[in-house]
Amino acid sequence: MPAHTLTARLSGFGCPSTEARIVVLRLTTRERLARAGRVFGAGLVAALIALPIPLVHFVLVPGALLGGLTVGLLRLRHREIIDSAEGACPCCGKEQRLGLAGRVFRLPRAVHCEGCRRSLELG
Repeated sequence: MPAHTLTARLSGFGCPSTEARIVVLRLTTRERLARAGRVFGAGLVAALIALPIPLVHFVLVPGALLGGLTVGLLRLRHREIIDSAEGACPCCGKEQRLGLAGRVFRLPRAVHCEGCRRSLELG
């Protein structure tokens, strides 16, 4: 899983921008298949658990299978994910993790400051 570090702007309304550091992981085909397979497996397990329950299985089994398949296919498309994102809030100055670990790498992103609760944009 090769990783690379980027710098991006962290901006808030009425505040000068600060720099944020983002570590991005590039996923191999095997890692993408493993991530998609885990999600589909979770949907399959949920469907198997709901199978013997009367009346519920009419909705939950197809829903779990369809949901696992859909989310698995979406995860299969993710070529890069964020490992970590850190930066100082432009409004209050608090250094913090931005809570984007494991999400698909896409900029700009809306984040919130833990200190002042303001809405920020990472981009």
